[in-house]
Amino acid sequence: MSGDYTISVGWWYSLVIIIALYALTEAWHIRRDHVVRLKEAVTWTVIYVALGILYALPLFLRVGSQAGSEYLAAFFTEKALSLDNLFVFGLIFAAFKLPKELERRVLNYGVAGAIVFRLIFIIGGIAILQKFEWVSIIFGIILLRAAWHAYKDAVGKSEEKEIKHTRTWKILSAVMPFSHHYSGHRLTERINGKFAFTMLMAVIVMIELTDVLFAIDSVPAVLAISTNRFIAYSSNIFALLGLRALYFVYSEVADRFWALKWGISVILVWISVKLILMPFGVHISHWFNLGIILGIIGFSIILSNIYTPPRIEKTSDR
Repeated sequence: MSGDYTISVGWWYSLVIIIALYALTEAWHIRRDHVVRLKEAVTWTVIYVALGILYALPLFLRVGSQAGSEYLAAFFTEKALSLDNLFVFGLIFAAFKLPKELERRVLNYGVAGAIVFRLIFIIGGIAILQKFEWVSIIFGIILLRAAWHAYKDAVGKSEEKEIKHTRTWKILSAVMPFSHHYSGHRLTERINGKFAFTMLMAVIVMIELTDVLFAIDSVPAVLAISTNRFIAYSSNIFALLGLRALYFVYSEVADRFWALKWGISVILVWISVKLILMPFGVHISHWFNLGIILGIIGFSIILSNIYTPPRIEKTSDR
């Protein structure tokens, strides 16, 4: 899975520079909050996906084919799994009636939080796997559960709770004083002399909590592909950098690429089986693994364009 190559500290420096450039770019763009149009979102999505793919080239050339193929497999897996994040983000935005012009700002907070959380989870996950290899079976079971939820979502049997009726929001609103309205992009304000958080802060906190929950599914998936810290983390970073732009694109084309939800479920099953078999000495070729993941994603896209989506009815729990 990894260990046949060495990553020098210079690669980490390159990743820090890329994150810094992303932060500067986004800081410049959100000087004035605005509604992100589809054309703008598509442009940035193409840029970030291309950047993520191109980053594999120096890995192939300087580190080796195993590092490059593991990176690409992890990158495309994380990119596919991020679609579930975007769906939940949309539910949160709708539940809290987030103004359209603030969506980009909130998504950037989400990306920033995910960059930190993924690093913590990846370092912790690798340390646990190195000490207790059998833990990969537990990780595999976690992914099987995620695959089952993805399948239920694909067939329209997932239960959608009103965000404000969840236990998480009830606890959060009881602990933190919220003003229950927006005040531009301010996170705090004073009402009658009393300190309060704005609803923008409420949305950001809910997004960050969602990031943590998705990391529980996402990190085992990437560790099934590579247990090299840099490969696991860099693939996550490049998948995350385009998350903000992808949200606005996916909200427009989600129905057209309906089969991707099925594809995500199959990818999760495949990766979970890999994790469960690891302690028994069964290791899948990195090239074969990359081919399987790309094949599932490609087949899902082709299927979406050939056939019309089956009619499904969402069940709700409100």
